[in-house]
Amino acid sequence: MEDPNSGKIDLEGLKKQFSKIIDSLKKIQLKKIDFSKVREIESKKKITYLKIALSSFMIVTILALSVTGYRIHEAKLKAYDVYLGQYKMGTIRDQEEIQLVIENLKRDLSSRYHMDIALHEDISFEETKAKDQMITSVEDLERSFMEKVDFKVYGYMLKVNGLEVGSLKTKEEIEDIIERIKEPYIAMMEGIELKDIRIVEDIEIVKEEMPLYKIGNPEKIYEYLVTSTEVVRTHTVEVGESLWTIAKIYDLTVDDLITANPERNPDKLQIGDEIKLVVPKPVLTVATVAEVEYTEKVKFDTETEYDKNMYKTEKKTKVAGVSGEKLVTANEIKYNGILEEKEIVWEEVVKEPVTEVVVRGTKEPPKTVATGLFLMPTRGTISSRYGMRWGRMHNGLDIAAKMGTPINAADGGTVVFAGTKSTYGKMVEVDHGNGYKTRYAHCSSILVKVGDKVYKGQHIANVGNTGNSTGPHLHFEVLKNGKNQNPANFVK
Repeated sequence: MEDPNSGKIDLEGLKKQFSKIIDSLKKIQLKKIDFSKVREIESKKKITYLKIALSSFMIVTILALSVTGYRIHEAKLKAYDVYLGQYKMGTIRDQEEIQLVIENLKRDLSSRYHMDIALHEDISFEETKAKDQMITSVEDLERSFMEKVDFKVYGYMLKVNGLEVGSLKTKEEIEDIIERIKEPYIAMMEGIELKDIRIVEDIEIVKEEMPLYKIGNPEKIYEYLVTSTEVVRTHTVEVGESLWTIAKIYDLTVDDLITANPERNPDKLQIGDEIKLVVPKPVLTVATVAEVEYTEKVKFDTETEYDKNMYKTEKKTKVAGVSGEKLVTANEIKYNGILEEKEIVWEEVVKEPVTEVVVRGTKEPPKTVATGLFLMPTRGTISSRYGMRWGRMHNGLDIAAKMGTPINAADGGTVVFAGTKSTYGKMVEVDHGNGYKTRYAHCSSILVKVGDKVYKGQHIANVGNTGNSTGPHLHFEVLKNGKNQNPANFVK
């Protein structure tokens, strides 16, 4: 930096030189002029020279004072433009002012956020000239640095399976959120011996230096952890289950299940079908381990005997099977309240099961014997389904088709009615010998008679418009033990 004293005037030296000139002039005036005209002229010349010398000296002195004043003025204008990276933050006189601004910022931010602050400055200076009104105030400098400076804080990052989830001010805040996520599952275990509760995923809480904006809100992080994703699971349909009962088990709606299973007919669920469940999957999985005691059924075995006098399609129960019972103590491992695994600790059979004995035939059946499975009796378009229609029960499935389209027996059996029957018009009824009967109504013509044995797929009548009918179609009914069933559950 240039020495600010370099432009000062040597006043003492000037005074001494000026005194010498005055003394010389006084000596000249005190001398008696006794000389001739020549000496008088020479004396006048000397005086003239002295005057010129004095004038020159005064001019030099004035110039020196001017230069010195200019240099003092220039020193007063000296300033520095301050840059943070590529951004100009302001203009200052003294570079040390910036350190004061940085320290003030640290103190202010630490007080405001109650956190340790780390400032990373990339500050540079460029010399310039500036009047006082062009100098940036400390307040404006602090405001500019607050907006632009890369200041960081020390926070705590939550990582789940190595992936960053969010950051908070303190480690305790994250630990509180994790405990809060566990609380509902602890409450669910009330009255049950809870042996363990833990988070399945790998959790890390790491102290890191980070931008202030990365410090999150505890509530938002909590919401993200408990409701962030979805997962598709499956449920295997068991005896007596429907979409309604399955939805209730998993706290879903029937509409949710229908949407997740567009390929499934809700009215045709079969035992063993797999139903997809789209359920919320939190980021964190709470595993609970609880010891439970319960009674469980013991499945009975089934033995098969064969009878050469019975058809292969026939079977009968010789001895009814009876389930046994056993007492079980197990550790139930649940993930987010849903049973994931059972670890059997102890079990004891308290009631032995009774083995079921089934007799099956070995004789080849004739074509007219029922197979137990129905086929669609004709080709056409479904025009009316089983259920309430126009305020009354419609007991069959209407299949619209062209007049004369063949009607086939849905399964093998014996014709027990073939004729006209009130609103049915021309109708054929087949007894399949296994508790099932089928009816084929509104026929235009009938090709079988009572007592005939018919086989599955045999042409027995033609589509018509007889009886109470609004157009050519087949009215098809299925009865089990004399009660009407929904034909849609038997034919496809």
